[in-house]
Amino acid sequence: MKEHLTVRSLTDIPVRILLQRGLFIFAGILLYSLSLNTLLAGNHIAAGGISGIATVLSGIIPLRIGTIVFLINIPILLAALLMKGWRFAAGTIITAAVYSTMLDLLSFLPTITDDPLTAAVFGGVLYGFGMAAITIGRGSTGGTDLLSRLLVMKFPNMRVGRMSLYVDGFTVLFAVIAYHNLEVALYAIVTIIVCSFVADRLMMNIDRAVVCMLVTQNDVHEIADPLMKRFSISATALSGTGLYTNTEKNVILLAINPGELYEFKKCLREEDPGAFLIVLPASELVGGHLRPQFHRP
Repeated sequence: MKEHLTVRSLTDIPVRILLQRGLFIFAGILLYSLSLNTLLAGNHIAAGGISGIATVLSGIIPLRIGTIVFLINIPILLAALLMKGWRFAAGTIITAAVYSTMLDLLSFLPTITDDPLTAAVFGGVLYGFGMAAITIGRGSTGGTDLLSRLLVMKFPNMRVGRMSLYVDGFTVLFAVIAYHNLEVALYAIVTIIVCSFVADRLMMNIDRAVVCMLVTQNDVHEIADPLMKRFSISATALSGTGLYTNTEKNVILLAINPGELYEFKKCLREEDPGAFLIVLPASELVGGHLRPQFHRP
Protein backbone atom coordinates (compact mmCIF):
# COMPACT_ATOMS: atom_id res chain seq x y z
CA MET A 1 0.00 0.00 0.00
CA LYS A 2 1.84 3.04 -1.27
CA GLU A 3 -0.20 6.03 -0.31
CA HIS A 4 -3.34 6.87 1.64
CA LEU A 5 -5.32 9.79 0.28
CA THR A 6 -7.73 11.64 2.54
CA VAL A 7 -9.77 14.79 2.37
CA ARG A 8 -10.57 16.54 5.61
CA SER A 9 -14.05 17.96 6.01
CA LEU A 10 -14.92 21.53 5.16
CA THR A 11 -14.83 24.08 7.94
CA ASP A 12 -18.60 24.01 8.46
CA ILE A 13 -18.83 20.21 8.79
CA PRO A 14 -17.97 19.86 12.51
CA VAL A 15 -20.91 22.06 13.53
CA ARG A 16 -23.23 20.19 11.19
CA ILE A 17 -21.98 16.89 12.51
CA LEU A 18 -22.70 17.92 16.09
CA LEU A 19 -26.20 19.09 15.20
CA GLN A 20 -27.00 15.92 13.27
CA ARG A 21 -25.66 13.71 16.01
CA GLY A 22 -27.71 15.64 18.55
CA LEU A 23 -30.87 15.20 16.48
CA PHE A 24 -30.30 11.47 16.13
CA ILE A 25 -29.65 11.09 19.86
CA PHE A 26 -32.72 13.15 20.75
CA ALA A 27 -34.88 11.07 18.36
CA GLY A 28 -33.55 7.88 19.93
CA ILE A 29 -34.28 9.14 23.45
CA LEU A 30 -37.80 10.10 22.41
CA LEU A 31 -38.45 6.64 20.92
CA TYR A 32 -37.04 4.95 24.03
CA SER A 33 -39.29 7.05 26.24
CA LEU A 34 -42.41 6.45 24.14
CA SER A 35 -41.79 2.71 24.12
CA LEU A 36 -41.34 2.53 27.86
CA ASN A 37 -44.20 4.83 28.86
CA THR A 38 -46.86 3.70 26.38
CA LEU A 39 -46.11 0.00 25.94
CA LEU A 40 -43.65 -1.68 28.27
CA ALA A 41 -43.95 -0.21 31.76
CA GLY A 42 -47.75 -0.51 31.92
CA ASN A 43 -47.50 -4.20 31.00
CA HIS A 44 -44.69 -4.91 33.50
CA ILE A 45 -42.22 -5.76 30.74
CA ALA A 46 -38.68 -5.18 32.02
CA ALA A 47 -36.70 -5.72 28.84
CA GLY A 48 -33.24 -5.48 30.32
CA GLY A 49 -31.20 -2.42 31.09
CA ILE A 50 -31.51 0.20 33.78
CA SER A 51 -34.94 1.09 32.40
CA GLY A 52 -36.09 -2.46 33.09
CA ILE A 53 -34.88 -2.28 36.69
CA ALA A 54 -36.52 1.13 37.07
CA THR A 55 -39.79 -0.28 35.68
CA VAL A 56 -39.85 -2.88 38.44
CA LEU A 57 -38.78 -0.49 41.19
CA SER A 58 -41.38 2.11 40.20
CA GLY A 59 -44.05 -0.28 41.45
CA ILE A 60 -42.28 -0.66 44.78
CA ILE A 61 -41.05 2.83 45.62
CA PRO A 62 -42.97 6.10 45.05
CA LEU A 63 -40.71 7.51 42.34
CA ARG A 64 -41.14 7.94 38.61
CA ILE A 65 -39.20 5.72 36.24
CA GLY A 66 -37.06 8.55 34.90
CA THR A 67 -36.00 9.58 38.39
CA ILE A 68 -35.08 6.00 39.28
CA VAL A 69 -33.10 5.65 36.04
CA PHE A 70 -31.15 8.79 36.88
CA LEU A 71 -30.42 7.64 40.45
CA ILE A 72 -29.21 4.21 39.30
CA ASN A 73 -27.10 5.82 36.62
CA ILE A 74 -25.23 8.06 39.06
CA PRO A 75 -22.75 5.44 40.37
CA ILE A 76 -22.25 4.04 36.85
CA LEU A 77 -21.52 7.48 35.43
CA LEU A 78 -19.17 8.28 38.32
CA ALA A 79 -17.32 5.03 37.66
CA ALA A 80 -17.06 5.94 33.97
CA LEU A 81 -15.74 9.37 34.92
CA LEU A 82 -13.05 7.88 37.19
CA MET A 83 -12.05 5.07 34.83
CA LYS A 84 -12.39 6.77 31.46
CA GLY A 85 -12.03 10.46 32.21
CA TRP A 86 -14.21 13.52 31.74
CA ARG A 87 -13.84 13.62 27.96
CA PHE A 88 -15.35 10.15 27.64
CA ALA A 89 -18.07 10.55 30.28
CA ALA A 90 -19.29 14.11 29.60
CA GLY A 91 -21.48 13.27 26.60
CA THR A 92 -22.94 10.21 28.31
CA ILE A 93 -23.79 12.21 31.44
CA ILE A 94 -25.68 14.80 29.39
CA THR A 95 -27.49 12.15 27.33
CA ALA A 96 -28.43 10.17 30.44
CA ALA A 97 -29.82 13.30 32.10
CA VAL A 98 -31.90 14.15 29.02
CA TYR A 99 -33.18 10.57 28.85
CA SER A 100 -34.26 10.56 32.50
CA THR A 101 -35.97 13.92 32.05
CA MET A 102 -37.76 12.78 28.90
CA LEU A 103 -39.03 9.66 30.65
CA ASP A 104 -40.63 11.73 33.41
CA LEU A 105 -41.99 14.37 31.04
CA LEU A 106 -43.83 11.70 29.05
CA SER A 107 -44.95 9.69 32.07
CA PHE A 108 -48.47 11.14 31.69
CA LEU A 109 -49.00 9.15 28.48
CA PRO A 110 -51.39 6.20 28.85
CA THR A 111 -50.55 2.58 28.12
CA ILE A 112 -52.00 2.08 24.63
CA THR A 113 -52.56 -1.69 24.84
CA ASP A 114 -53.24 -4.20 27.57
CA ASP A 115 -52.05 -7.13 25.45
CA PRO A 116 -48.52 -7.90 26.70
CA LEU A 117 -47.47 -9.68 23.50
CA THR A 118 -48.47 -6.70 21.36
CA ALA A 119 -46.69 -4.40 23.79
CA ALA A 120 -43.58 -6.58 23.74
CA VAL A 121 -43.39 -6.65 19.94
CA PHE A 122 -44.10 -3.00 19.23
CA GLY A 123 -42.12 -1.88 22.26
CA GLY A 124 -39.18 -3.79 20.81
CA VAL A 125 -39.70 -2.10 17.44
CA LEU A 126 -39.59 1.38 18.99
CA TYR A 127 -36.61 0.39 21.11
CA GLY A 128 -34.85 -0.89 17.99
CA PHE A 129 -35.40 2.36 16.09
CA GLY A 130 -34.26 4.30 19.14
CA MET A 131 -31.14 2.18 19.56
CA ALA A 132 -30.22 2.65 15.90
CA ALA A 133 -30.73 6.41 16.13
CA ILE A 134 -28.57 6.74 19.24
CA THR A 135 -25.90 4.51 17.70
CA ILE A 136 -25.82 6.67 14.56
CA GLY A 137 -25.45 9.73 16.77
CA ARG A 138 -22.74 7.86 18.67
CA GLY A 139 -24.43 8.57 21.97
CA SER A 140 -25.12 6.54 25.08
CA THR A 141 -27.77 6.82 27.75
CA GLY A 142 -25.46 5.11 30.23
CA GLY A 143 -27.19 2.19 31.90
CA THR A 144 -26.20 -1.43 31.47
CA ASP A 145 -24.48 -0.81 28.15
CA LEU A 146 -21.97 1.48 29.85
CA LEU A 147 -21.85 -0.79 32.89
CA SER A 148 -20.97 -3.77 30.68
CA ARG A 149 -18.11 -1.84 29.06
CA LEU A 150 -16.76 -0.85 32.46
CA LEU A 151 -17.00 -4.41 33.77
CA VAL A 152 -15.11 -5.72 30.75
CA MET A 153 -12.23 -3.45 31.76
CA LYS A 154 -12.10 -5.38 35.04
CA PHE A 155 -12.71 -8.75 33.40
CA PRO A 156 -10.81 -8.52 30.08
CA ASN A 157 -11.45 -12.16 29.20
CA MET A 158 -15.16 -11.40 28.92
CA ARG A 159 -16.61 -9.89 25.74
CA VAL A 160 -18.93 -6.88 25.88
CA GLY A 161 -21.76 -8.77 24.18
CA ARG A 162 -21.67 -11.62 26.66
CA MET A 163 -21.34 -9.25 29.60
CA SER A 164 -24.39 -7.32 28.37
CA LEU A 165 -26.29 -10.61 28.13
CA TYR A 166 -25.50 -11.41 31.77
CA VAL A 167 -26.42 -7.93 32.98
CA ASP A 168 -29.71 -7.84 31.05
CA GLY A 169 -30.41 -11.40 32.15
CA PHE A 170 -30.15 -10.25 35.74
CA THR A 171 -32.71 -7.53 35.02
CA VAL A 172 -35.17 -10.04 33.57
CA LEU A 173 -34.63 -12.39 36.54
CA PHE A 174 -35.18 -9.49 38.93
CA ALA A 175 -38.51 -8.75 37.22
CA VAL A 176 -39.62 -12.38 37.53
CA ILE A 177 -38.85 -12.40 41.25
CA ALA A 178 -40.50 -9.01 41.86
CA TYR A 179 -43.67 -9.76 39.88
CA HIS A 180 -43.85 -13.47 40.87
CA ASN A 181 -44.65 -14.18 37.23
CA LEU A 182 -42.54 -16.16 34.76
CA GLU A 183 -44.44 -14.76 31.76
CA VAL A 184 -42.89 -11.32 32.20
CA ALA A 185 -39.54 -12.89 31.38
CA LEU A 186 -40.90 -14.38 28.16
CA TYR A 187 -42.35 -11.05 27.04
CA ALA A 188 -39.10 -9.30 27.95
CA ILE A 189 -37.15 -11.78 25.81
CA VAL A 190 -39.52 -11.08 22.91
CA THR A 191 -38.86 -7.35 23.28
CA ILE A 192 -35.09 -7.85 23.41
CA ILE A 193 -35.11 -10.09 20.31
CA VAL A 194 -37.31 -7.69 18.30
CA CYS A 195 -35.22 -4.71 19.39
CA SER A 196 -31.97 -6.40 18.36
CA PHE A 197 -33.39 -7.49 15.01
CA VAL A 198 -34.76 -4.04 14.13
CA ALA A 199 -31.60 -2.21 15.22
CA ASP A 200 -29.33 -4.62 13.34
CA ARG A 201 -31.35 -4.33 10.14
CA LEU A 202 -31.39 -0.55 10.30
CA MET A 203 -27.66 -0.32 10.98
CA MET A 204 -26.91 -2.82 8.22
CA ASN A 205 -28.77 -0.70 5.67
CA ILE A 206 -27.06 2.46 6.88
CA ASP A 207 -23.59 0.92 6.72
CA ARG A 208 -24.19 -0.75 3.35
CA ALA A 209 -21.98 0.54 0.57
CA VAL A 210 -20.31 -0.34 -2.71
CA VAL A 211 -16.57 -0.68 -3.07
CA CYS A 212 -15.05 0.83 -6.20
CA MET A 213 -11.65 -0.16 -7.54
CA LEU A 214 -10.27 2.12 -10.27
CA VAL A 215 -7.38 1.09 -12.50
CA THR A 216 -5.79 4.00 -14.32
CA GLN A 217 -2.56 5.09 -15.97
CA ASN A 218 -3.03 8.68 -14.84
CA ASP A 219 -1.70 10.25 -11.66
CA VAL A 220 -3.72 9.16 -8.63
CA HIS A 221 -4.14 12.70 -7.36
CA GLU A 222 -5.59 13.89 -10.67
CA ILE A 223 -8.28 11.22 -10.48
CA ALA A 224 -8.87 10.78 -6.74
CA ASP A 225 -8.82 14.39 -5.55
CA PRO A 226 -11.91 15.53 -7.53
CA LEU A 227 -13.80 12.37 -6.54
CA MET A 228 -12.97 12.77 -2.86
CA LYS A 229 -13.99 16.41 -2.84
CA ARG A 230 -17.19 15.73 -4.76
CA PHE A 231 -18.39 12.83 -2.59
CA SER A 232 -16.62 13.62 0.72
CA ILE A 233 -14.94 10.22 0.87
CA SER A 234 -11.48 8.81 1.45
CA ALA A 235 -9.42 6.82 -1.02
CA THR A 236 -6.42 4.52 -0.91
CA ALA A 237 -3.83 4.36 -3.68
CA LEU A 238 -2.17 1.06 -4.63
CA SER A 239 0.41 0.22 -7.27
CA GLY A 240 -0.11 -2.50 -9.84
CA THR A 241 1.13 -3.93 -13.10
CA GLY A 242 -0.97 -4.68 -16.17
CA LEU A 243 0.10 -8.22 -17.02
CA TYR A 244 -1.16 -8.10 -20.61
CA THR A 245 0.66 -4.86 -21.48
CA ASN A 246 3.36 -5.24 -18.80
CA THR A 247 2.91 -1.58 -17.84
CA GLU A 248 2.69 0.10 -14.46
CA LYS A 249 -0.87 0.91 -13.31
CA ASN A 250 -2.31 2.98 -10.48
CA VAL A 251 -5.15 1.44 -8.47
CA ILE A 252 -7.52 3.58 -6.38
CA LEU A 253 -9.73 1.88 -3.79
CA LEU A 254 -12.71 3.65 -2.21
CA ALA A 255 -16.26 3.10 -0.97
CA ILE A 256 -19.43 5.11 -1.64
CA ASN A 257 -23.14 4.95 -0.92
CA PRO A 258 -25.08 2.86 -3.47
CA GLY A 259 -27.33 5.79 -4.35
CA GLU A 260 -24.30 7.82 -5.41
CA LEU A 261 -22.95 5.23 -7.85
CA TYR A 262 -24.52 6.72 -10.99
CA GLU A 263 -23.20 10.20 -10.22
CA PHE A 264 -19.83 8.70 -9.29
CA LYS A 265 -19.47 6.93 -12.64
CA LYS A 266 -20.48 10.08 -14.46
CA CYS A 267 -17.83 12.08 -12.59
CA LEU A 268 -15.23 9.40 -13.26
CA ARG A 269 -15.88 9.49 -17.00
CA GLU A 270 -15.26 13.23 -16.95
CA GLU A 271 -11.95 12.86 -15.10
CA ASP A 272 -10.62 9.72 -16.79
CA PRO A 273 -12.69 8.16 -19.61
CA GLY A 274 -10.15 5.36 -19.96
CA ALA A 275 -10.26 4.22 -16.34
CA PHE A 276 -11.19 0.60 -15.63
CA LEU A 277 -13.82 0.43 -12.86
CA ILE A 278 -14.76 -2.57 -10.73
CA VAL A 279 -17.80 -2.22 -8.42
CA LEU A 280 -18.34 -4.69 -5.58
CA PRO A 281 -21.14 -4.75 -2.98
CA ALA A 282 -20.18 -4.30 0.68
CA SER A 283 -22.71 -5.29 3.34
CA GLU A 284 -21.02 -3.24 6.05
CA LEU A 285 -18.27 -0.68 6.58
CA VAL A 286 -16.41 -0.25 9.85
CA GLY A 287 -14.38 2.92 10.35
CA GLY A 288 -13.73 5.65 7.82
CA HIS A 289 -16.71 7.58 6.52
CA LEU A 290 -19.06 7.75 3.58
CA ARG A 291 -20.71 11.07 4.27
CA PRO A 292 -19.68 14.04 6.43
CA GLN A 293 -22.41 13.38 8.99
CA PHE A 294 -21.02 9.93 9.70
CA HIS A 295 -17.39 11.01 9.86
CA ARG A 296 -15.47 9.42 12.68
CA PRO A 297 -12.74 11.78 13.84
